[in-house]
Amino acid sequence: MKIKYYLYIAFLFVTVLSISEDVLAQQERSVHIEAVVNDGNGTPVANAEVFSNRAYAKTDAEGRFRISVEPNSTLIFEAKGFSTRTVTSSLAEESEELSLVPNGLYYRSDDKVQLAFRKANKGNLVGSVSTADPTEINSYDNNIWAEDIMTGRTLGLMGSNSIRGLGIGIDVSSITGTGSFSGNALYIVDGLPRDIDYIRASEIESITVLKDVNAAVLYGSAAVNGVVLITTKRGEVNKNTSRITASSGISTPHALPQYLNSADYMTHFNMARENDGSTPQYDDETIDNYRTGNPYRYPSTDYYSDEYIRSVKDYAYIESEFSGGTEDAAYYTNFGWNSYGSLLDFGEGADARNNIFNARGNVDLKITDWISTSIDGRALFVEDKAQLGNYWNQASSIRPNEYTPLIPFSLIDPDNELFQARKNDVNGEYLIGGNASYLNTPFGDSYSGGVVQGIERNFAFNNRIDADLASITEGLSFHTNISFDYYIRYNQSVLNDYSVYEPTWDDDEDIVIGLNQRGLDARPGTQSVGNRYFRRRFGAYAQVSYDRKFDDVHHITGSVLGYGSNYKPQGNFQGVKQAHLGLQATYAYDQRYMIDFSSAYSNSVKLAEGNRGGFSPTVGLGWMISSEEFMSSAGNVDMLKLRMTAGILNSDLPIGGFYYYDESYGSSGSYNWYEGGRNRNGRRSLRASNPNLGYAQRKEITLGMDGLFFNQILGLEANIFHTTYGDLITRPNTLYPAFYSDFIPYENYGSDQYQGAELGVSYNDTFGNFGLFVGVNALYVTSERIQVDEFWENDYQYRAGHPRDATFGLEALGLFDDQADIDNSPVQSFGEVMPGDIKYKDQNGDGIIDQNDEVYLRRWQHPLSGGIQVRLSYKNLSMYILGEGRSGAEEFREGNYYWVDGNDKYSEVVLNSWTPETSATATHPRLSSVSNSNNHRRSSYWLYDNSYFQIRRINVTYDMPQAVTNSLRMRDLSIFINASNVAQFAKNKDIRQLRVGSEPSYATISLGLKASI
Repeated sequence: MKIKYYLYIAFLFVTVLSISEDVLAQQERSVHIEAVVNDGNGTPVANAEVFSNRAYAKTDAEGRFRISVEPNSTLIFEAKGFSTRTVTSSLAEESEELSLVPNGLYYRSDDKVQLAFRKANKGNLVGSVSTADPTEINSYDNNIWAEDIMTGRTLGLMGSNSIRGLGIGIDVSSITGTGSFSGNALYIVDGLPRDIDYIRASEIESITVLKDVNAAVLYGSAAVNGVVLITTKRGEVNKNTSRITASSGISTPHALPQYLNSADYMTHFNMARENDGSTPQYDDETIDNYRTGNPYRYPSTDYYSDEYIRSVKDYAYIESEFSGGTEDAAYYTNFGWNSYGSLLDFGEGADARNNIFNARGNVDLKITDWISTSIDGRALFVEDKAQLGNYWNQASSIRPNEYTPLIPFSLIDPDNELFQARKNDVNGEYLIGGNASYLNTPFGDSYSGGVVQGIERNFAFNNRIDADLASITEGLSFHTNISFDYYIRYNQSVLNDYSVYEPTWDDDEDIVIGLNQRGLDARPGTQSVGNRYFRRRFGAYAQVSYDRKFDDVHHITGSVLGYGSNYKPQGNFQGVKQAHLGLQATYAYDQRYMIDFSSAYSNSVKLAEGNRGGFSPTVGLGWMISSEEFMSSAGNVDMLKLRMTAGILNSDLPIGGFYYYDESYGSSGSYNWYEGGRNRNGRRSLRASNPNLGYAQRKEITLGMDGLFFNQILGLEANIFHTTYGDLITRPNTLYPAFYSDFIPYENYGSDQYQGAELGVSYNDTFGNFGLFVGVNALYVTSERIQVDEFWENDYQYRAGHPRDATFGLEALGLFDDQADIDNSPVQSFGEVMPGDIKYKDQNGDGIIDQNDEVYLRRWQHPLSGGIQVRLSYKNLSMYILGEGRSGAEEFREGNYYWVDGNDKYSEVVLNSWTPETSATATHPRLSSVSNSNNHRRSSYWLYDNSYFQIRRINVTYDMPQAVTNSLRMRDLSIFINASNVAQFAKNKDIRQLRVGSEPSYATISLGLKASI
């Protein structure tokens, strides 16, 4: 594998060298141009960029630039707030000043926003749309993956995949292919559905989040939870660029589980047995031996100690981008490599490494004057080399005294026959320990079990064709897009058999006088392949579009499209098919009044023939108030706009499978005849048919406002929304008598409601050489179940009226003090209870604690979430901080770290468990050496506040002065220090950051270099 790294780095070096040589050769035959760029009124334009093939320059504070270009070449001038201008080198050479034309606010060339199947100026938007510019973000915060761009920065987006927290309970795994995630948005990459795993931020040109139904409806049924559009970069004419970024750093665990050592475990296990009325299992001498005796004879294995785990793991990445082209052909390529080391410090685990390689190529070709095509390809290669087994899972479950992991040669009788006949050892110093219960151990697996390599491959392809039909009528065009994706994952393993040895110790000395060998040693060297999984996806659309302005006042756009996709994961014979027709039409008058009608007519194979079509109409209105005459005196208002959208979006995603509309039958016993010589299973109805079963619907109305104030220093965006997910699919048992249960069909019955608000505020200003940007975004959303198929004996049990993410359970009243307390309390029906067990409230007063006493306990989704960004710059130095937080949700402490009974491994939480002496201060129920189902159930006793605020990223960047980059013949050169997941502030931070049974979460810090040529 190291050879691959060296080859990759060598490739980059040769590429950079060849580019540099090309630049030098170009300069030998170039013409030199020096001029000033102004705004047409004589005011210099600073930081304007000048491109000409590989030549590049940037204007200084006086608007002056110098550049050397090839004769008869083209120069492109770009500056924020101005229209792009293209001139010939001969004209530029003759001119002392070149003017750029300012663009209207929100109607500039750089204010185009990628929407569903089209681009539009920000000023014409009517829907709730949030955007992110990865190129700009990466100029001050060096992100690697697409998810890092979105989390905490985007108004209305919770994490990187939930828009407004909507759609809870709707399974979109069939579309995303990444598992069942309630409320996940649909990801669209370059026009069609795709996974975003391992898509680099550097590949991305823009990210757009379509939050309301009007913005998302053109993607049909699959867009019911909103859409995240990702558009990758493309080559630009006469703008040849080469960028390389490299970084290296370390990752440190936030927290590691803390378990009791052997002596403390034995002491508390004895307490558990005494609590159960049993005699202690370990005597005092045994406990003392495990506390102070020879650690090989009396093992106390801490799987999280520095003996087995490093304090940090290493991390490195390097990526490169190359782009450019002419009017006939343009290209963009991206190559990247990420490498992550291991936290383990022994055996194969010490050499474990995860490597991620990616390659992307986007090519645009001009076929004729009116036809062009684009061909995109992406390849991903992941190789994850690791030790055998799951160390983290084993570390959280194997008790510290179970066996001796490694037996030193120095303590073994050298004349022992098994010792002399050994075929396997560890570093010539140890035998692998074990016993009848542990024939395979984490240490045996890592030292002698072999190696396993996880392999992932992902290939994605696009082909677009664009036809300009202006010859028919101005503004008319035709577009097609076809995609194919294939993903496969499997493991390659070389497995060995190995022996473990159980020692017999001398009664008087710490010497091993006997060995019991379990298993055989063999290294067949055979490679096996297993755990195979694959998925594939096909997508396509064809679209006719119209975009035209009349008299610079009337702007009309529209499109008609046909869309289809087919996703098929392994084991799914039907696949998931989406198909619909889309219609979109907009009209904008004088950049003041906007109306958008967007709709989709879907076809679902999950519904009965004759009922498969569903029409989803939406409308959006916009009013640019700041353009009205009566606002002309409002000097501090640069832009103020009101928006409103409403509509219905039909979706078949909540329909869990196929043929729900059809009747279904099942077996009904076995029937004999012919004196028992013949038999046949009977058949009975499982459900009746419902040919009228239809789509679930998202009905929504959104009101929004956008504003810029005080010479664009202050920005504001606000939205309020009311969303109903209606006609949800269920079998409504409460509508039918009990005897009819086998004939109840699926129906459109359930209904959930969401309402909330979003607010984004930004401040952006400069003070001499200082610059300050502060951005805050916040989302508040509540939900309520409106109609639920349910029948309960008590009013407090009904789910209707409670949040969609509600959890019901028992209300805990504390712990039983003594037997008298138990005798005077209602009977708890979850097993025998003893003093120190959890006491629950009898909600219905029937004297019995059972499921009928479960009440509303918590909501698991935070109603309040948001992020804050701070960017401070001074000349060429900048610092960026990203914080993100959530509030208002609770979580349960559960799993075998907290819910301890039987022979479970004991964590530190048991140190304050109940005993008669600690009954007034105990924070954990009594320990039990047998199963304790009374305590280990969801109740208010185990709830904790899951609110938090965390510093997700801190990035410090220094851009080398232009004089330095010019002397190095570079466009840009910067160094940066980046830290992620830096700190968390939470009442229950220790619980939140702890990972049990899996690899820990990390804080990462890295140092990097970024260069453009």
